[in-house]
Amino acid sequence: MAGLNFPGNADYKPVSEEGTNVASFEFIPWVLAQFDTVAQVKSALTDVRIVDTAFSADFPPSPLHWIISDRNESVVVESVAEGLKVHDNPLQVLTNNPTFDIQLFNINNYMSLSIDPPEPHFSKEIPFDVYSRGLGAVGLPGDLSSMSRFVKAAFTKVNSVSGRSESEAISQFFHILGSVEQQRGCVRLGDKYEITIYSSCCNTDKGIYYYRHYENSQITGVDMHKEDLDGTELASYPLVTEQQILMKN
Repeated sequence: MAGLNFPGNADYKPVSEEGTNVASFEFIPWVLAQFDTVAQVKSALTDVRIVDTAFSADFPPSPLHWIISDRNESVVVESVAEGLKVHDNPLQVLTNNPTFDIQLFNINNYMSLSIDPPEPHFSKEIPFDVYSRGLGAVGLPGDLSSMSRFVKAAFTKVNSVSGRSESEAISQFFHILGSVEQQRGCVRLGDKYEITIYSSCCNTDKGIYYYRHYENSQITGVDMHKEDLDGTELASYPLVTEQQILMKN
């Protein structure tokens, strides 16, 4: 489960005596602590309200929408002005704005994309030349807007081919996310630049969390089953943020 930025569309409700009130900052632990499958979550969300309770005066509610996935299915949960929307997510991908229904409909504009070199349909009168390797997926958006990143992440994810080993799967996952990561200097927000601070994934069979930081290309892992999962102390690890380079001489 993950929450992604959803400004302008996220609409949290006031606390009500009807149904189940869940603060936006509590939503992820509320789901993960109680349910094993997406089907269970979908059933439980029928009377849930995401409410506008703040964590504190210094931390107002963040505008988010959420992706929840298991082995078999995925959904996107959005608390919008009309109420709580739960969208089936066949692509198992989510970025930021706009709403998921618009993101999914926009995929229709890319139905002609193919992993194979393109066939000429522009005109029978013009000779076309497949002048380069890599013309498969020609027309795939490459800008860093959330809608374009949604299309590119979805296309890369559904067509990627991974090996059978865990090492190959981990490598493939970070290559998929790497196809839509943001590099410092390409998107300016006032006096700052938007970047992909980190990318992460989890092997839910083994309970191993993997991440890669913007300043460190090496993949770092934490085996959660090597911690006392029934303990009362919080286990934490500083992010490895300096580049790890394997020197061969």
